[in-house]
Amino acid sequence: MKNLIRAELLKLRTTRLFYGLAAAALAFAAINVISAMSTAGKSGGAPALSTGEGVRNVMSAGSSGTIIVLIIGILIMAAEFRHSTVTSTFLVSPKRGRVVSAKIVASVLVGAGIAIVAAALTLAISVPWLASKHIHVHILSHNVGVVLLGGIAAMTIYAAVGVGLGSLIRNQTAAVFVALAWVLVVESLLGGFVPEVGKWIPGGAAAALTGEANRAASNGLLPMWAGALLLVGYGVLFAVGGTRFTMRRDVS
Repeated sequence: MKNLIRAELLKLRTTRLFYGLAAAALAFAAINVISAMSTAGKSGGAPALSTGEGVRNVMSAGSSGTIIVLIIGILIMAAEFRHSTVTSTFLVSPKRGRVVSAKIVASVLVGAGIAIVAAALTLAISVPWLASKHIHVHILSHNVGVVLLGGIAAMTIYAAVGVGLGSLIRNQTAAVFVALAWVLVVESLLGGFVPEVGKWIPGGAAAALTGEANRAASNGLLPMWAGALLLVGYGVLFAVGGTRFTMRRDVS
């Protein structure tokens, strides 16, 4: 199993697209943190930075690269079908369940790594900015540390979801399109117009997990612990579903 995980990580390290997506995730996080801080306290914007809600919004913005991590997870699996390497992969390792499990573990490690760097980048941008406004935050506080940990967990779980989705929809383009359409269109519509449903979907669970204050106030999101359990459930569902589907499916 360790060799399979190492092989998956090696594939990523030798793929330029992976580095581009990782950089995009970090850039996306940085842009959203700066945007959250720039608009905080303004008319129609997020709560002021001097409030706990405002600080939480800034810290939760650091996990905005979640969608990029989801795409990375999809590519880890779907790329095998696109480049027709899945047959040789399963010939070398006939136990398909172990192969998919290795991909899930690799995606989780990569997702966690990107999320940790994004959290550090969030602190690097926000802490000096807040200090310049005479706002001092405690990294281990509920408004900072807990929110950042929630963001790390959300990005990590989304990476596993991506592998599951890539297993269920083996066409890489179609899988990425479905993921983007769901996150950018369906979840936005449900969250905005049907909040009672929106809080139970993956995006709602992730927002609850990261303590996103403005959405919690307007949409009545689940408690953070409930969001965590729900998102873990989605991760397990996609991981198990994708694994079982791949084990039973003809790869030719």
